Amino acid sequence: MARAPSALKAELGSHETLGQRIRALRQYAGMTQAKLATVLGLSRSAIAHWETDRDGRVRQYLPRLAELFEVPLEVFLNGMATQEAVVELTIDEVDLLRLYRSLDVGERLSVQRSIMRLLRRRQKAAP
Repeated sequence: MARAPSALKAELGSHETLGQRIRALRQYAGMTQAKLATVLGLSRSAIAHWETDRDGRVRQYLPRLAELFEVPLEVFLNGMATQEAVVELTIDEVDLLRLYRSLDVGERLSVQRSIMRLLRRRQKAAP
């Protein structure tokens, strides 16, 4: 996995465009535009158009991109996935949340991807 580029360290918030989010996640994954295009069966110029917000057809590919980059679909729509809730947390959960919040965006994505991989492995191992 590639190291997080400095652009990804900036918040993937709603003030950024969909194209910027796609570019940041592609770079974080260590992929070139050409490689992403090949994986999706598209041209490199199609990816370039997405990343510069010149092609509205990107939305039909968002579920595939979310799967490929191992991030929730919400990341493309809103930036970092967020969900507000009022819950009681254990001491361990409070510690984990504190540590998670101290990470930059690239590191948070890495943690999310790791958790998703662990859960998939557990699901495959379950009888």
